[in-house]
Amino acid sequence: MLSESAGRQILKEAFEAQGYVIQENYAFRWENFAVELDGYDPEAKVGYEYLTQEDGVEPPALDALMKQNYCSLFLIDETQVPDAPTMLAAVFEFFRQIECDD
Repeated sequence: MLSESAGRQILKEAFEAQGYVIQENYAFRWENFAVELDGYDPEAKVGYEYLTQEDGVEPPALDALMKQNYCSLFLIDETQVPDAPTMLAAVFEFFRQIECDD
């Protein structure tokens, strides 16, 4: 598994390579919902959260946010990514999906 810091670095670099301007540890607020995201581009309304035991963010807390149409978030659990290539494959699939939604 990738550590919190390694996973976040990979995600930040991948999102910035796609042209997003990522702000780390972004205090995201929407309606009555608030969470600190690992990375977020407030202009593009696109961000990510790497769910690890280190992080402490609970996946159910993000469910309501994922069901809205306000922004696009890439969520991935540390148990799904044994290495960097697996994480990159997942994030690039996310990029393809949001491009199709536009």
